[in-house]
Amino acid sequence: MVTWLLLAALAIASFILLLSFLVFFHELGHYSIGRLFRVDVEKFSIGFGRPIVSWRAKSGTQWQISRIPLGGYVKFAGDAGAASNPDTEQLEAIRAQIDSEQGMGAADNCFHFKPLWQRALIVLAGPVANFILAILIFAGLAWGVGTTDLKAVAGNIIDGQAAQAGGMQVGDEILTINGKETNTYSQVLMTVALSAGEPLEVQVLRGGAPKTLTITPRRTDREDAIGGDTKIGFIGMGFQNDPSLITFKKYGLLESLGYGTAQLGKSLSSTGRYIGRIFTGKEDGKQLGSVVKIAAITGKVAIDSVQADVSAKERAKLLFYRLISLAAAISIGLGVANLMPIPVLDGGHLVYYGYEAIAGKPLSRQKQEIGFKFGLSLLLALFVFLTWNDIGYVRSLFS
Repeated sequence: MVTWLLLAALAIASFILLLSFLVFFHELGHYSIGRLFRVDVEKFSIGFGRPIVSWRAKSGTQWQISRIPLGGYVKFAGDAGAASNPDTEQLEAIRAQIDSEQGMGAADNCFHFKPLWQRALIVLAGPVANFILAILIFAGLAWGVGTTDLKAVAGNIIDGQAAQAGGMQVGDEILTINGKETNTYSQVLMTVALSAGEPLEVQVLRGGAPKTLTITPRRTDREDAIGGDTKIGFIGMGFQNDPSLITFKKYGLLESLGYGTAQLGKSLSSTGRYIGRIFTGKEDGKQLGSVVKIAAITGKVAIDSVQADVSAKERAKLLFYRLISLAAAISIGLGVANLMPIPVLDGGHLVYYGYEAIAGKPLSRQKQEIGFKFGLSLLLALFVFLTWNDIGYVRSLFS
């Protein structure tokens, strides 16, 4: 009983620390670019609700850690909240109030009175910070630890599955898929997972000569890397795990940054492809999740790491590497989610700024309110859908 309580505490602490770290970096993006453009910042909060700890910097910003560790925010001077995007009439009132309270010209340091391009960059900086963080994590791991992969050489072929139907044989070395170099275990898995129902032109090396096969992955219930159920494209083939086929590479500092950027590009491409397949009816969206799924995965990764059959030192290293790798993946997801063109989110603000750039003035207050109500309704519906997904996933994860 005591052991399980300790493991539960570890899982919860890991989730809170990881989420707080990602939110901090996201909000730091907004904050940093805002300060670069000399915008006054009233508050920088990690979490919501009453502060547990707070202090005031020389710049006048109140920094705080709040009681509810499920997000965070930066409050710029004159900003009424997440949905604050005043129209022309409101802007005049805000300027008059600030100038009367703080003196003429004080409103120039208010977020709303900065040039449109500066406001857009400040909003965009949050998601971009998440992408930069992912690059730095990928690069740091490549530089400090190196990367390991396995050449894609066919091992066992499951009877009746797509690989056998397409003519794959044991010993075939996969070279390309649909003309793109895809010669490692991880590359093949990623391509196949997002190609259920789509014929793939697979070029293999067999007996020293290239041969082209057509294989159509089938959507199959599979177990993911940490034990949860997932439906992905599957061809029914294992890979040879011969030591001679394992590739290890250690990166230099600059080279590692290129690697990190490439990994971000691959992740964004895969995310875009998956979302595109949802809209075309090729995926059901079950792989999408909310904070519940993030909490479950983080907790499971932490528990599995400390229960590994290795020394205490190796367990600590394993816990760190797994959590930091998970942080990179979630950071990308957080950046993408915030760029959705939904009012209240960063992407919604950018849509409003796009209108302002074209029309030469902000959208009217009434229309903005309609947009925010629609955005909140959409977010609520999305949250319900994702939570339903999460419940099924969590059940499979701990079954």
